[in-house]
Amino acid sequence: MKRLNVFITIILTLGLIVPTFAQQGSAELELKSSVPSASVGEEFTVDVLVKNPAAANIISVRSWLSYDTDVIEGVAVDTSASAFTLAAPGEDEFAVAEKRVKIGRSNISGGVTESEAVVAQVRFRVKTVEPVSTVISPYDYQVSELGHTNVNIIDGGFPLNILSEEPESVTITLNPGATPSAPVVETPVVETPAPTPTVNPNIGGSGFDATLPRPTGLKANTGSGYVDLQWDGVTDARVTGYNIYYGRTSGSYTRRRTVNINQARIDGLLNGETYYFAVTAFNTLSQEGDYSDEVGIIVNEPLSSTSPFAGLLDAYISRIPQQPQNGPLVSWLLFSAAGLSGTTVLRRKK
Repeated sequence: MKRLNVFITIILTLGLIVPTFAQQGSAELELKSSVPSASVGEEFTVDVLVKNPAAANIISVRSWLSYDTDVIEGVAVDTSASAFTLAAPGEDEFAVAEKRVKIGRSNISGGVTESEAVVAQVRFRVKTVEPVSTVISPYDYQVSELGHTNVNIIDGGFPLNILSEEPESVTITLNPGATPSAPVVETPVVETPAPTPTVNPNIGGSGFDATLPRPTGLKANTGSGYVDLQWDGVTDARVTGYNIYYGRTSGSYTRRRTVNINQARIDGLLNGETYYFAVTAFNTLSQEGDYSDEVGIIVNEPLSSTSPFAGLLDAYISRIPQQPQNGPLVSWLLFSAAGLSGTTVLRRKK
């Protein structure tokens, strides 16, 4: 709680916590595909355009896109023709694991007032041989400027989203006329269910070795649908691997994952739900030592991670290019990087 209060104090000091303004204006974002269809190995582009009939002074545009990485792959984000000359920290790139393109750009020479302006051009390549249709769609449109699809002006020194409605998706037909392949039957991967004890069930039994050291330094970080775990490796020569126990109740673990290194990604988790993790070490006889300290985390809420501030805010701020201007633009960049996390902190403080 003390660290949360310190973080909120920092945000308030920077002037980044602002009220949610009502949406105004009539700007639009348009996704325009270069072709209606494409075959395996062929490339196509999707232009991201901002339409500004009211000639508002647009200072920044954010346009994250979702796409199916199983059937198409991202090749490049081209901003050479963009009217918005500065990339936001961590954007203008493909996030393949998240199945998204992250586009976020600003204009640092006073804004853009043209009736239509290029934000970016995204190039994709067809990777599937199947005859399917694929959709490229806007991600996380919100009325406020806190979403990942918005068009912002500066109003009273703060960003204000003037995007009038969610942009329409584009659909591309892949491999038209091709014959579908026969379906592949996959054997499902089933994790070993674990008991739901409050202590290690092997303690006192033949499967427990009290002399094996407990793993220490367990840390957890999270993204959409997964938690990454890492802990200090046990140097005892008898240890040949680790069991990861986890569940949605503290001290009561319903699942188990076995690994032979001191890190793992646990996926297939529910966003917004709290999961608890502990780790044991085992030897060649599959005898386990005692649990590590338990770690709890809310899936897809990075600020619930074990070290959410050990570089999160600093990493965003350090990636902001040095600019001669001070004022609204710098505030917007900091707000863009840290504002959403600030909202999470306030929600978590109930």
